[in-house]
Amino acid sequence: MISKIKGNLDYIDDTTATVNVGGLYYEIMLPSALAESLRNTSTIGTEITFHILDYIESASIGNQYPRMVGFADQIDKEFFSIFTSVSGLGIKKALKSLIMPISDIARAIETNDLISLKKLPGIGPRLAEKIVAELRGKTARFALAKETKPLAKPEHKPDFADEVMLILLQLQYRRSEAQAMLDRAIATGKRFKSSEDLLNQIFRQTTKSVDSVIEEEVE
Repeated sequence: MISKIKGNLDYIDDTTATVNVGGLYYEIMLPSALAESLRNTSTIGTEITFHILDYIESASIGNQYPRMVGFADQIDKEFFSIFTSVSGLGIKKALKSLIMPISDIARAIETNDLISLKKLPGIGPRLAEKIVAELRGKTARFALAKETKPLAKPEHKPDFADEVMLILLQLQYRRSEAQAMLDRAIATGKRFKSSEDLLNQIFRQTTKSVDSVIEEEVE
């Protein structure tokens, strides 16, 4: 189990960083606001330290891959570890949801503030209730933590996203499938000029995903 990594920054983008530790290169997932801050303040080759939460990601066809999530502060890592213990709240969804300071999220949990929790991306009414039911009483110390900035940036949602959702539902996708497809397309960071542009991106990603599965099954 890896708990901390210290090395030289080799690469960083919107969601990941690569750290060189004695010639070994580790790819680390980051909350988007932390990644943006590091891009603005750290140059390639700078020595950097991440507090690490590692986990195993399961692919749809049964393969498993080790992944790491990095945080600048130990307290952020500890909160995230507890937060993602809720069933149905995956690592990637949780990373995108951190658009409020962790102290505010913890306070919402401890005070049963479902309205605030439902404002977090990917957190619907049922999941908000489950978060409170499973974590209330476990996050009080984070609610008392010194005020911090959000770890994630709100993703830009095109004005026509609801229109695209309706089209996907008309094409007989389940709402959960349609939402996941829409989220993946928006997460690319591209600026879509129309609903057609967004739909084309969704179908490109869906086709690529299907092709990858077919290739792996053939191998």
